[in-house]
Amino acid sequence: MRGFAGYTLDGTIRNIMYCDEVGPTYEDDTGLIPVEVDEQVGFATHYILSGVATEKQLFSFVLNAFDVIANGTDEAIISGIPAGVQVEWPDGQTDIVTDGEIRFSVDLPGTYTFRFTAVPYLDQEVVIEAIPAT
Repeated sequence: MRGFAGYTLDGTIRNIMYCDEVGPTYEDDTGLIPVEVDEQVGFATHYILSGVATEKQLFSFVLNAFDVIANGTDEAIISGIPAGVQVEWPDGQTDIVTDGEIRFSVDLPGTYTFRFTAVPYLDQEVVIEAIPAT
């Protein structure tokens, strides 16, 4: 058996299957482009670049603080975000980063998780702790 990944035009792997061959209507039926891959290839760790399974890279974020004071004005800034990266905010809202950074302030203490997703990067999270104002 051989491994095949079905991927989208941006390189995102949507499925991996093991079979002798991919049927002639696979692309029309699924909207995915098939490519042969080895067994180490995974959804979370690889993407397809020019028809070749390629390992995803880590983001190289710059974070000015891992904690903020929960006073509504103290701010955490995550910068160095490549344009086109999708960020999921702690409330579930998603946005596409266009200017390289996001800014976060809050008035409620707690732990806030941001999720970043984009091809060719590994999905990553940044956790910011909002500590009570004194």
